[in-house]
Amino acid sequence: MSIDHFFHKLYNRETYNCAHFVCDVWCELTGKDIEKELSGFLRPPKERHAGMNLRRAFRKLDRPENPCVVLMQRPGTVPHVGVFVRGKVIHIHERGVEFLPLDIAARGFDRLGYYTC
Repeated sequence: MSIDHFFHKLYNRETYNCAHFVCDVWCELTGKDIEKELSGFLRPPKERHAGMNLRRAFRKLDRPENPCVVLMQRPGTVPHVGVFVRGKVIHIHERGVEFLPLDIAARGFDRLGYYTC
């Protein structure tokens, strides 16, 4: 399955953030809608949080699996999410969509969590 069509998506701080992108990618890859589970992330930046829905609805993994949601966090910043697929992380931010090895995509984040449902 090609993920090329995701590279045209545009980030919008208020209406299309990393969680919206993850919902789209996850649905395409798995056929499952995870919008409800990521509801805390779908909010504007100042209200965004890694809510209990994420922890209850998803199973935490010890290491990344293909596919899985990657939760990236660091103190004092808004949590960020991407999808681990084919050994890399696809995610969106202000500069656009990236598909990078995990160690590069997670640069600057001190806590990583891997989740599947």
